Amino acid sequence: MKKIIGLLVLVGVALVGFNFYTTGTFGLPWMSGSTISGGEEGATLNRLRGEFRVAAREYRQAGQSAAVSGLDTTDAAAAAMAAADRVAAEVERVAAKASSQEIKDEAAALLQEIKDWKTAIQ
Repeated sequence: MKKIIGLLVLVGVALVGFNFYTTGTFGLPWMSGSTISGGEEGATLNRLRGEFRVAAREYRQAGQSAAVSGLDTTDAAAAAMAAADRVAAEVERVAAKASSQEIKDEAAALLQEIKDWKTAIQ
């Protein structure tokens, strides 16, 4: 029984660690981001949130690669930053066209997340 509990704790820690490594936040993967309804606009915001998190992960990995290997990863970091800028512009476009307050609130929250990330990396 103790081995089973120990295994479950180990799996839980591994899931939280993997989620932190990929998204930069502590928590379980299925609880890391909110999904919103709202038809096409909601699906677009969810897609953009995913694209931003991928760009943030790529930026973080570029920094880690530069620190570990000493390679020049400025191109990878610049590409990730450009992707984050593109996502922010598209989120602003979705927010401007949004028909519901829920979509506007989620777009504002995503824009704030992007702004906080940019502030943290500079």
